Amino acid sequence: MHLFGNKFYIIFISIWIVGLYIISTTFHFTPSTDKGSKDRIEYLQKEVDSLRQKLSGVQSSSNECEELKGELKRVKRQLLGKTDGAKNVQNGPALEYEQLRRKIEIQARELSYFTTNQLNKISEKLSDADDKLKWKNVIERFGDQSRVLLASIRNITNVDRYQAWREHEHESLSKLMQARLNYLQNPAKPCTDVKRFTCDINKACGYGCEIHHAMHCFHIAYALGRPMILQSSGWRYNPRGFDQIFQPPSLNCNTSMASGASSWDAYKTADVVKIPLIDDIQPRTEFMPMSIPADISKRLIRLHGNPFVWFTGQLMKYLLRPQDWLMEFMKKKFEEIKFETPIVGIHVRRTDKVGTEAAFHDISEYMKYAEDYYITYQYQNPNSKFIKRVYLATDDPSVFNDARTKYPDYVFYGDTIVAQSAQLNTRYGTESLKGVLLDIHFLSLSDYLVCTFSSQICRVAYEIMQQRVIDGAWRVQPLDDVYYFGGQNPHNQRAVISHKAIWPNEFSFERDHIIGTEGNHWDGFSKGSDKTNGQSGLYPSYKTEEIVNIGQMYTYPEIQIEENDL
Repeated sequence: MHLFGNKFYIIFISIWIVGLYIISTTFHFTPSTDKGSKDRIEYLQKEVDSLRQKLSGVQSSSNECEELKGELKRVKRQLLGKTDGAKNVQNGPALEYEQLRRKIEIQARELSYFTTNQLNKISEKLSDADDKLKWKNVIERFGDQSRVLLASIRNITNVDRYQAWREHEHESLSKLMQARLNYLQNPAKPCTDVKRFTCDINKACGYGCEIHHAMHCFHIAYALGRPMILQSSGWRYNPRGFDQIFQPPSLNCNTSMASGASSWDAYKTADVVKIPLIDDIQPRTEFMPMSIPADISKRLIRLHGNPFVWFTGQLMKYLLRPQDWLMEFMKKKFEEIKFETPIVGIHVRRTDKVGTEAAFHDISEYMKYAEDYYITYQYQNPNSKFIKRVYLATDDPSVFNDARTKYPDYVFYGDTIVAQSAQLNTRYGTESLKGVLLDIHFLSLSDYLVCTFSSQICRVAYEIMQQRVIDGAWRVQPLDDVYYFGGQNPHNQRAVISHKAIWPNEFSFERDHIIGTEGNHWDGFSKGSDKTNGQSGLYPSYKTEEIVNIGQMYTYPEIQIEENDL
C-alpha cells in the first residue's frame, strides 16, 4: 500500500510538472517588453527541467517525494506570479470583472428562459401544420444559438489567464476555513473552560433536513467562536449516534460537557447554550443564514457566484468527514459503477414531496436540461468525444425504467435498491442512510445538477459540490425553487434597472429598490415584493441582482495560513 501511494504520488507530480511546463511556455510566448520578466521566466523553466530530472531519479522514498513536492510548490507560486503585460495573475481579476462575467451568463440564461417560454406559448396557439413546423424550427434554432452563447461565456475562464488564481484562491480559502473550524472544535483549553453550544440533531425529519439543522447550529457556533457539541443519541438514522457514521465533531468536547445548557436568549453570557431550531430563534441576528463572515466576504464574493453556498459547503466539509468504513464503502461503489465524467446528476424526488412541498415533474423535464448541458459542453469542447452519462438518484424505483426506455442514448448510473430503501416505510435506519449518502456523494461529483430545490437532498449535494469545483454556482438547474436555507433571514435582491409594469400581475419599481424574492419561475419572471413601495407580484428577473448578506462573526486571529502552507 505504501509503495502504491508513492507510485501514485510520483505520477501526480509528473502531471504537475507538465502543467507547470504549459504555464511557463504560455507566459514565454506572450509578447512582452519586460526583458527582466523574460529572463526570470526562462530561469523558472530551467528549474522545472531540473525538477523533472530529479523526479526521474526518485525511488520509493517518501522523504524525497516530500522534498520534491515542496520544491514544485515553490516554483509553481513563482510562475503564478508572472504576468502577460497589464494583467497581474498573482493579484487576480478585478471584482467587477468576475461579477460582470457571471452576470452575463445569468442574463443569457434568463433571456433563454423568457424567449423559449414565449415562443412555446405562440406555438401552442398555431393550428396550421406547416406553421407549427416552421415555429418548431425557430424554437430549436433559438435554443441552439443560446447554447452556443453559453459555451462561449463559460470558455472565458479558459482564456482570461485568471484560472490559476481562482484555483489558488479556492484552495487558500478552504485551508483557512478548515483550520479555523479545527481550532473552533478543538480548543486549546479544557472544553469546560470555554463557552460552548449544544445542538440536538434529532429534528424528526429527513436526512437533508436534519443535516441542515446541524449546519445552522454549526454556522452560529462559527459566527460566535464557541465550539458545538452535537447531541445525536437515538438518531433515527443510526441510534448509536452521529459519530458512528462521521468523525466526531470534536476530540475534546463531548456530550457530558453540554449539561445545564441555557436557552438561546442567554447566548452572549451563559457558559453552555442550546441552539434551538432556526425557525424558533428569537431574537434573530444578522449573522444567521444566509450570511457570510465579514472578514472574508470580499474574497468570497470575488471567488464565488453564491458565497453562502461555498461557506456552507466548507462547514459540511468539516462536519461530515466520513468514518473509515464509510469512506471505503464509497470508494468501492465508485469503482463498481465505473463512475466517469462528464456526467449530469439528476435527483427525482417523489413519494411524500409530491402534492405537499413540490409538484410532479416528469423525467423529460429533467432530461431537457441534461441534453442542454451536453450540447453546450460539446460546443465548449468541439474535439471531445464522450458518452452522455447521468447519475440518477430517486425515491421512486420506476423512474429508472422510464428513463432508460425513453433515453436509450444515455448511460444511467444509479441503484433501484437505493431507491427502494428511500420509500417511506424503509427510509429511516443505517442501511437507508448508506443509500442516501451514496446518492449525495455521486450527485456532488457530477458536473451539473438538475433537481428540485424544494428537496434538501439536492441542496446538500449542491453545497458539497462547491468543495470540489471552482465557482460552481452555475452548475445547477432547479425545476422549482431558487436555492434557499430553511428558516433563513430575508432573501433580498436589488433592482439594477428601473421597471414599468407592462405584463399581467407585474409591479413597477425603481433602480436600487429592494425586492424580497419568493422564487424564480424560470420563464423570465420571478415572484416577490418591493420593500420600498409595498407592491408585489411578478417582476422580470434580469432587472435584479442578489444581495449577499454579510455578518460580523468571530475572526479567528489565532489562525494564520502562510503561503508556504498551501
